[in-house]
Amino acid sequence: MGRSASLTAALLGVGLILAGCGDAPSNETADVGEYPFELPLEDDFDPNAEFRYGYNTVLSGWDPTKSVSGAELVWYAPVYDRLLWVDENGELQPMLATQWEPSEDLSSLTLTLREGLTFSDGAPFNAEAVKFNIERTAAEESTLAGELQQVSSVEVVDEYVVKINVTGGLGSLSVALAARPGIMVSPEAVESGSLDDAPAGIGPYVMTETVAGDYATFEKSADYWAPEAQNVAKRTYQYMPDDQTRYNALASGEVDGVSMSPTMLDDAQRAGLQSTARPTGLFLFLALNSAEGELDNPEVMKAINMAIDREAISDGLYDGLCVPQIQPFAQDSPGYSDDLGPGLDVFPYDPDAAKEILAEQGVESLSLSAVTPNVTIYTKFAEAVQAQLGDIGIDVSVSPKPSAQIVEDFTITKSENAMASVYTGIADPDGVVQQFLTPEARYNPGGTTYDTLIELAEQGAAPVDPAERNAAYVKFMDAWADAPPHVVPACMIYIAASFSEEVSGVLQTAGGITDLLRNVAITPA
Repeated sequence: MGRSASLTAALLGVGLILAGCGDAPSNETADVGEYPFELPLEDDFDPNAEFRYGYNTVLSGWDPTKSVSGAELVWYAPVYDRLLWVDENGELQPMLATQWEPSEDLSSLTLTLREGLTFSDGAPFNAEAVKFNIERTAAEESTLAGELQQVSSVEVVDEYVVKINVTGGLGSLSVALAARPGIMVSPEAVESGSLDDAPAGIGPYVMTETVAGDYATFEKSADYWAPEAQNVAKRTYQYMPDDQTRYNALASGEVDGVSMSPTMLDDAQRAGLQSTARPTGLFLFLALNSAEGELDNPEVMKAINMAIDREAISDGLYDGLCVPQIQPFAQDSPGYSDDLGPGLDVFPYDPDAAKEILAEQGVESLSLSAVTPNVTIYTKFAEAVQAQLGDIGIDVSVSPKPSAQIVEDFTITKSENAMASVYTGIADPDGVVQQFLTPEARYNPGGTTYDTLIELAEQGAAPVDPAERNAAYVKFMDAWADAPPHVVPACMIYIAASFSEEVSGVLQTAGGITDLLRNVAITPA
């Protein structure tokens, strides 16, 4: 792959701490890190089987440019291939693009595309289709525009070669092309207006039946370029937001696999179920509308940081499978500051000190109305934040809602001034910056300008070399700690799932949620 392969690690920067491999013990519960992130493919699987999956995140729609959560990739993956993908080691690999070559001056990325492919509606896949998709995804009205903010233009070099010109560093672009912004949809489906109701992409499966907010059924695509991703004849994915409901469905045989709350992994293990778990660059957070009350005051934000008991949240909600820290970057990310570390000494859990800060700042009363995903574990996180902020005199109301409604209420109508949720954007430091810190960022409803943070973030995004990037991000995190912004990270989450004994071919990649089920198979009992 030429220079592409040698630059993979530099261009990626996925936050990751590797979980241990091997089988979890059958009679004793597993310790943190002992759950595998792979269930190897069995040779005697049934190619005519159906795989049924219960998932905790609802699909907002089949148009990726209207997607409201990175967790929707689980629904998209059967029907939408991306330009690149991230493997189990956190390295970029070919998907619809077979090669990717950065220019010498790092002002562009040239992609060589897989030839002879068509979208599910018969439209051709070529450089024109890629140009259409990248420009559409980067457009202002796209919910993913912030993840392609560095794209300045797209050029068709020839039928299967496309050049993406950028104004900033290429690292986050490459990561984005392996996530939702790299999804390719049929231009003809977009122009006909049919994409809202039915997907038209390139993938191992096509959607044959769906009920919005409930389930989708997928069947094998004809002549798919990677048949090893078609190990079952049919897949059915069902939306199940409640943790216990999903567990019961798996234990009873109603489904073959589920997204699993880490606190239920031991129960699943004792029941003879298979489980996988892996740390990610995704994190729980509390975000505030800095335009309201005293929420633009860094001292008040210090108090709020010190009111959050990150270790209790990790232990109580995730059985320790959530790394408590004040940084929004995982330990292996180029954004992570080793000097700062978890930062629990910088913002220790100290409600008495937090109350003193609020008194010094003249804050006598502060009320927050927080929206949170109507998914059990995130609702519990919001309730934990509610209780902990209540201990320092901040009144918090909690409203669980679907993801699309959360975005509407917190970022558009601004009827709610707080959001307790999970970051599911691209696993690159610049993804966090673009989601939260620029004045136009989706989760910066107050439009606060963070001049120092943005300047240092731009310095960190510019180089390709991870060490050069890290030097800027160390300064970035020092500035963050000195004057914390309106977003309060709590811990870096593990992604977990459980399966029946008949399931194999499961692999949690470094992104955590993207391609878990790509090669899934069922072996007859």
